[in-house]
Amino acid sequence: MKNADLNLLVHFDALMTTRSVSRAAAQMGISQPAMSAALSRLRRMFNDPLFVREGGAWLPTVRAQELGQSFRPLLDRWRSESQPKDEFDPRTAHRVLSLYASDYLQFAVMPKFIAELAKAAPGLSIRIFPAKLFHGLSMVETNHVELVVGHFPHPVPSLRARFLFEERSVCIVRTGHPCLKQNWGLDTFLAYPHADLAAHTRNFSQQIDDALAAMNRTRKIGTTLASYLACPFVVGASDLIATLPFSVANAFQKISRTTLLEVPLALPMFNVSLYWHERHQDDRAHAWVRQLIGSMFSPTEIN
Repeated sequence: MKNADLNLLVHFDALMTTRSVSRAAAQMGISQPAMSAALSRLRRMFNDPLFVREGGAWLPTVRAQELGQSFRPLLDRWRSESQPKDEFDPRTAHRVLSLYASDYLQFAVMPKFIAELAKAAPGLSIRIFPAKLFHGLSMVETNHVELVVGHFPHPVPSLRARFLFEERSVCIVRTGHPCLKQNWGLDTFLAYPHADLAAHTRNFSQQIDDALAAMNRTRKIGTTLASYLACPFVVGASDLIATLPFSVANAFQKISRTTLLEVPLALPMFNVSLYWHERHQDDRAHAWVRQLIGSMFSPTEIN
């Protein structure tokens, strides 16, 4: 790499974290043409395209991933050493942090957290990004958001996590559903169409289908919803059956006119954690917010 410009390392890192020329430019405070020019120089320097467009997104090549792993320790050390060493004071700090969560987890986490945040750090605020199908940890990997609350069975190594809580699943049916006159069990559970939840990553619904597949059974999907909180009301007005986290089913039982039933399947507990990227590990404001969220939950089931 004759006459290599080390400034390009920062450009490369921005491209790796955002997977977007325009977002990388915004992150660095430069124009998009300037970032495009930097990418062209990086491609010539390493004789590799580094990023290729696939399905509307820019994905790193194998060579780019290798370079990212090699450069990451250097970049992390530089950020750590160059950060101001002043103590963080939540009473005087001003900052907006971005967080990604489904409507269920906004319901389960945000009310108490926002109240505590307003008292302890009035200058800090949280911007919530709603969940989209098949998104999740990629939002924090690509620096679209700084924090993610969710259930992810297989997080990538570049992310940190803090366990928040776990809760059980329950079935709900409308009060007066014909299944309530039958013996409740797996056969009755499968005799009626289901409301499936495709919100966020579909990890919650997938565990139901995986448990059924292990018994060579399937359920009929009558409708697919993107909202946990809408589900009780859809079920309350139909003959659909749904499986939900207990906290949601219990909170909306009366006003949705639904009845709770045990799930006739051996489902694992639904674990919820807070996730962030390694790049934010030593950020004092970030760490304080993570600690505040974590302190509100004990490692017990919500029931």
